Amino acid sequence: MSFGRSLSIIALAFALVFGAGHTANAQLFRTATASNVANQPATDNRTEDEAPDSPRASMRAFVDLCDRGRFEEASRYIDVPKGAEKRASELARKVSEVLQDRLWIDPSTLSPLAQGRKDDSLPAATEELGKIDSLKGHAFAIRIVRREGRSPEDEARWVFTQASVLGVETVHASLRGGWVRAHLPAPLLLQGPKTLAYWQWLAIPILGLACAVLGRLLTSVASAGAKRLTVRWDWSARVLPRLRRPVTTAFALGLFWSLVPWLTLTLRAEDFVERVLRALGYLAFFWALVRAVTVAGDLVAETAWSASRPNVRSMSSIGVRLGKVVVGAFALMVALSEVGYPVTTVVAGLGIGGVALALAAQKTVENLFGSLSILVDQPFSVGDTIRVDGVEGSVEIIGLRSTRLRTVERTLVILPNGKLADMRIESLGARDRIRFSTKLALRRDTEPAQIEALVVSLRQALAAHSLVRPAEALVRLSGIGEWSFDIEVAAPIETRDANEFAVAREELLLICVREVHKSGAKLAVPTRYVTRAPEG
Repeated sequence: MSFGRSLSIIALAFALVFGAGHTANAQLFRTATASNVANQPATDNRTEDEAPDSPRASMRAFVDLCDRGRFEEASRYIDVPKGAEKRASELARKVSEVLQDRLWIDPSTLSPLAQGRKDDSLPAATEELGKIDSLKGHAFAIRIVRREGRSPEDEARWVFTQASVLGVETVHASLRGGWVRAHLPAPLLLQGPKTLAYWQWLAIPILGLACAVLGRLLTSVASAGAKRLTVRWDWSARVLPRLRRPVTTAFALGLFWSLVPWLTLTLRAEDFVERVLRALGYLAFFWALVRAVTVAGDLVAETAWSASRPNVRSMSSIGVRLGKVVVGAFALMVALSEVGYPVTTVVAGLGIGGVALALAAQKTVENLFGSLSILVDQPFSVGDTIRVDGVEGSVEIIGLRSTRLRTVERTLVILPNGKLADMRIESLGARDRIRFSTKLALRRDTEPAQIEALVVSLRQALAAHSLVRPAEALVRLSGIGEWSFDIEVAAPIETRDANEFAVAREELLLICVREVHKSGAKLAVPTRYVTRAPEG
């Protein structure tokens, strides 16, 4: 793969990753009840049966505020230990960072009721979000409890317990990316678009560029080794160059996969990155498969067995093209399924859309089935000379949509296969001989004896030609016209080559002229006699 194309694939991958990841986060977390936040109300996107002071609403609000970097307001959702009031915003930030790195919280799975769940074994007004491993190897629970408002303006909400906050603070120092947070300038540590820090946005293209370069180098090394191992096989010289780009893409994706932990992404972003990389890996595999099938089709078409069967070459060409379409569609489905898109819905939509598309593209479908009909019935093959609708030419390509003819004038005539399958096709390449035919018009004053002698001499002269069968040579007096005696001369020429036939036709025409001259007869010229009316 070229350097620019490798980089484009990596850029496209992460555009999908963080674009779709951001969309997923928005769907999961950003229906927060920001009306719980003092002096900064936000749009309320709760469902009708979700209480504004439920665990689900409180955690949505906490995640939304942390994603926007408003940790001071997010600290309202933690039970700050005594003596740490001044560090409330810092504690909120640490809770957010630990949850993003160690615990995947889905607020939509929490209770929408104001008092929380009552069917669990926890104390009343208590919810457990999950457990996180501590530095000593023991897991501690992350819990939230209901806190009633301390004033009419202060609404009830659910907050992280002090035990959870203290446990998070001890774990925070062991988070990935501690060196980055300790040494990078503060502006680069700020949260940028799509909930990523600015240093991560700078690292992603640099990492993608490095993976593209290293992938290209690894492909060169692997290609050199593969050439040595397959030097005895003729097909390797054609297969290996065609697989170079897919293999380069696979190497680049593998390298990027191994370096993803260095980006210290959140759990959600890292999971989605891995799924997108797997999807692109599948695409690279199917890309290599399509190229291998193409090379296999070319090798089959070049074999001696296929060379003697033009219809096999045509069918193999169509088969390779249809195979590409099928493999491409299957690869796209697998990739979308890996990323998380509902493939069953897509397939159902394609079924409905396929009907509409078939109605809108009737001609295209007609041409497709016309090409299949031509390949199955085989009225002609690539290389044959045919005559269709007054157009004569050599068949160059039998495609999925149309067939291309190269005329004698070297022009290219394109005929849709749908119409071509219903037309009268005259295959000139199937004939074993080419018929020569001409008519000699003798003057009306020619003597019968001269006509008889000319017929005999012409028959003998034609029979003496090397490309004419004596038994099939035809020379007869065919008619008496208004101004001539007509002699028909015909003979099949034992050749299938148009150039050889043209030479033989010239020789036979000269024979006819010489024999007419020897007989003393004259070729007639159209004459019209006008009778003059008597005067008076």
